[in-house]
This record gives sequence, structure tokens and C-alpha cells, in this order.
Amino acid sequence: CSLATHPDFALLTMKATVIATFFGVFLTCTYTAKEATKKTKKAKLYVPQIDCDVKAGKIINPEFIAKCPPGCQDVKYRVYGTDIYASFSSICNAAIHSGIIDNTGGKILVQKVAGHSGYRGSFSNGVRSLSLPRWRESFLVSGMIPGWGTPHH
Repeated sequence: CSLATHPDFALLTMKATVIATFFGVFLTCTYTAKEATKKTKKAKLYVPQIDCDVKAGKIINPEFIAKCPPGCQDVKYRVYGTDIYASFSSICNAAIHSGIIDNTGGKILVQKVAGHSGYRGSFSNGVRSLSLPRWRESFLVSGMIPGWGTPHH
């Protein structure tokens, strides 16, 4: 009796084919899923949206990217200083004051720095910032660095 005509042999080869196909499909699926997650991580950097009244002192990170909503150019969102701002200033209104963004909002980079013995108020880009004799912590606002997931319009 030859092996090929044996009923069990046909069953075995069918099983082997099914298993091989299954593994092939399984490997392909996991590989593409891995590739997809790699791509999304690189392309989309999560940028938290902050409200107009959020002050730099409320965020513990020494450096962070934030997205300001539209409409932060308002006297009720106080700003103290010029170029270097006291940490209890509104982050987004300070960014408008410094000319990084306008009243339509946008992404900004915030860096915390040491406190200063004096903050000079000024009127700039439609925002009046106030003077302050001293504060324990300051921050700087700058625009997005190329390659950091530049803002999409």
C-alpha cells in the first residue's frame, strides 16, 4: 500500500498546508501592525491643548510643547514681563505678546527658567503685559522647531 493513497496522509498534508498558511497570514498581520504603530508614533507627536488661562507654573515639566486654542488675546488672561515672563502669566497670551502665535492659536514650545528680580511690562502684538518686581520662576515661549511635527494648517 503506498502512502499517497492512505486516507491519513491526505489529511496530514492538508493540515500542514492549513497550518503553514495560517502562520504566514499571522506573521504578515503582526508585522504590518508593528510597522503601522512605528509610523504613527513618529509622525504624530501628541500635543496637549491647554486653555487660555493656564499658567506656566501649573505645569511641572521644565520644557513642553502645548497647543493654544483661538481667542486667548484678552486682558483677563494676565501676562507679566516681556520676552521672559513670570510663571503665573497665561502661557498662551504670553505667546501672543511675544509674537509666536496670534489670536487664532497654535503650537508653542515653553521652557522654564529661573526667577527674575524684575519683569518689565510692555504693549506688544495687541497684548498689554504688566510689570512685576520679582517672581520665583520664569518661562520663555518659542515657535515650533522644524522636524518636531510642524503644525498642520
